[in-house]
Amino acid sequence: MGYFFLIIALVLNASANMMIKAGSNNIHLFREYGLIYGLLKNYVVIIGIVLFAMNIIFYILALSKINLSIAYPIMTIGGLILITIISYTFLKETITPVQMGGIFILIIGIILVSGKV
Repeated sequence: MGYFFLIIALVLNASANMMIKAGSNNIHLFREYGLIYGLLKNYVVIIGIVLFAMNIIFYILALSKINLSIAYPIMTIGGLILITIISYTFLKETITPVQMGGIFILIIGIILVSGKV
């Protein structure tokens, strides 16, 4: 069950990052209205913050079942991989061959760290 919670936390974390990236296109709201009111007017960033909060809840549940030395690398590297895929697919960001090689190496690292060889 711990890995299930970790996967949910990972997806929520990646989704939160994507929402905040999308909301950053409206950064003028912060300059125009000030930080707090600008934030309240930027619903995309608010959704990102809520997703981060939900991520923390599921990450805590995952940590109650999985060692931190396993969960943290999976969370960070898995998030990097997921965000790279989403950025390529939806934001049309480019991925270089070097990045692809790095992602491949990171996937091997997740397998080794998790002990699921």
